[in-house]
Amino acid sequence: MSHFKINKKALMGAALLATAPIVKAQGTGGGSTEGSKSQRGINHLTLEEAPLENITLCVPVNESKTKSITKDFEFFPNNKVAVVINNWETSFVKMTFVVSHMTAMPYDRVLFLAYSQDLVPSIQIPTPKSENKLELNLDNIEIVGIYDVNSFGMKAQPETRIGRGNPAPRVKWEFDINLDTAIIPTMVRGSNDNVIYMQAALIKKSDFEEGKFDGMILSEVDTIQFVQKCPDTMVVEEGKPPEKIQTFCADKEGNFGVCNSNEGGK
Repeated sequence: MSHFKINKKALMGAALLATAPIVKAQGTGGGSTEGSKSQRGINHLTLEEAPLENITLCVPVNESKTKSITKDFEFFPNNKVAVVINNWETSFVKMTFVVSHMTAMPYDRVLFLAYSQDLVPSIQIPTPKSENKLELNLDNIEIVGIYDVNSFGMKAQPETRIGRGNPAPRVKWEFDINLDTAIIPTMVRGSNDNVIYMQAALIKKSDFEEGKFDGMILSEVDTIQFVQKCPDTMVVEEGKPPEKIQTFCADKEGNFGVCNSNEGGK
């Protein structure tokens, strides 16, 4: 994983692009858009995961059972998954993340994916434009992916007899994370530090460069647990019964599908 150093004064800024220390935005206030219509890409994002190479995802059945599994790429909308690394000897262990939606805008933006090893209940940075608040702990947050989202769309559409296209298209943003096969094994062996929490955020590039983060919109928080083998069940939501697990594998060639009996750490 990429390692960006973080101090206590800010979440991020333009210096992040040069892997320099970043500063925590100051302020208090709410982080929701109560009373407004929920619009993905406008006031919130969604984050999804998929196995890509030499990795297994342990997925709760009630989320995965409706998926059509083929050798083609598939991703899962679960908010909680477990991860098994199929072979620690290889240096190629990849996981894909999918962020939805990038809605067309006439200005450039920055998309980033961050994680921390715990969550905080209090608001750290006000995000009044976002349904989801930043829940990752700024004391140990790290950025694992950061991407420029250039302006697109917003072109006038021709009228036809059957209708006219919306000038603001939407896209899903897919990117891969190369997992560190030297660090994660130590997390797997630990009983208290094998869980990470991930969240995606989208912000106007000019605000990002000026260190203004109250305008960003965020995804839900996804939980990822690193394990030696897939468990039989997983508690997805506190207070509810555990759900059965199904395993989905991606081998070193990137072939994807339901695991065989000798795969997935079983």
